[in-house]
Amino acid sequence: MGTICILLGLIFLIAFTGGGFFLSNLILTNTTFKTLMGFAKITDARLIYIIVVGLCFLIGLLICLNLAMHGLNSNKISKLQAQIKRLSR
Repeated sequence: MGTICILLGLIFLIAFTGGGFFLSNLILTNTTFKTLMGFAKITDARLIYIIVVGLCFLIGLLICLNLAMHGLNSNKISKLQAQIKRLSR
């Protein structure tokens, strides 16, 4: 269970980062989205990429760290339960 949580966290991080690139491409191609997001005055596309991908990466990183910590706790609890079970026999 713990290893699955850790791997799922890494998958979420990669997915959110890729989603950030997809979202920034969508914002750059559609002027309505660009205006609604408040990027109408920004003429440099690299800055929009940095902002959108950075925010998506940050959200993905928070989810990844949360799942990784749950996974590490689950692994540690499993090891402790095995030790207690072994000692109680």
